[in-house]
Amino acid sequence: MTDLDFGRRVHRIGPRSRPFLLVDARSARICAGLWIAIVLLAVFAVFSGSAQITPVEALTALVGQGDAFTSMVVLEWRAPRILMAVLLGACLAMSGAIFQNLTGNPLGSPDVIGFQTGSYTGAIVVMLLLGGGSVETMAGALAGGVATAFLVFLLSSKRGAVRGVRLIIVGIAVSAMLASVNVWILLTATVEDAIMASLWGAGNLSGVSWATFLGAFGGSAVFLIAALALSRPMRLMQIGMPFATALGQNVRAVQVAAIVIGVGLTALATATVGPISFIALAAPQIARRVVRSDGLALGPTAAVGALLLLLADVVAQRIHPDSPLPVGIVTVSIGGLYFLWLLLREGKKR
Repeated sequence: MTDLDFGRRVHRIGPRSRPFLLVDARSARICAGLWIAIVLLAVFAVFSGSAQITPVEALTALVGQGDAFTSMVVLEWRAPRILMAVLLGACLAMSGAIFQNLTGNPLGSPDVIGFQTGSYTGAIVVMLLLGGGSVETMAGALAGGVATAFLVFLLSSKRGAVRGVRLIIVGIAVSAMLASVNVWILLTATVEDAIMASLWGAGNLSGVSWATFLGAFGGSAVFLIAALALSRPMRLMQIGMPFATALGQNVRAVQVAAIVIGVGLTALATATVGPISFIALAAPQIARRVVRSDGLALGPTAAVGALLLLLADVVAQRIHPDSPLPVGIVTVSIGGLYFLWLLLREGKKR
């Protein structure tokens, strides 16, 4: 990169380069297309399933004029589950984009480097050992994720700097140790509690109610708004820490805020429905390839994550309608293949 090219790039993404709400036309078109696909898939999920409901009956129930059975299935069972999948898919995807930006590595997602496992550890400690409720479980998941994140960053830092590959290796090691702790906690719990925690630990959207969705929506709104506000400083950091500092950026504060926000998004999803893998890993990469951008691309990333999780949940419910699978099993199965491909791809680059 020549000095002139670098200067143009600094001017393009610098603090005074463009208004905060200015959106690239290609990104806007892609986001619109993705959200149309999400709406169509949501409509399909409303009237399909083990309880067959016609589109007319579903629409009648949505406007409050359906019979008792149809209204219960559409409004109380399916609608909050669909909205929860869209919300948490966006949260996980944006969390993955933040950490991949911080580490400069496509493998740097919270489910790979252990933050999601730490959130799960914090949640089951509160759930099984302390006997806490849903609010306490969410707080425990957030505390576990933040503590794991700072532990991984501390162990992977060298001379005040963190390298992406070192961070991923340390994160995988910490995740493996926390996974063994999780198994030990489950083994020491009662059979009923262990079964409940195991089902929850598979990542399950069944049983989501309006109260659960509204609680998750209220908690995630804070982190989502903070992530959008942090997108410009993080784009500025992509050109390099010394240059971002020279342009007046408080790099350390941005990094700490990004860790808290990214872990908060993951912990909220984990505390609500259990750990769900693959979305945070794949959605940012898919969005970048579709938009053809090397930046955060938070808008398309959130839309891709919402679409992926909703699609995975639809598939999970319809593989075996009499005994639906937890959505986490579907995402892990697909994510394992994607993770293997990504590792081979990164290996060839090196």
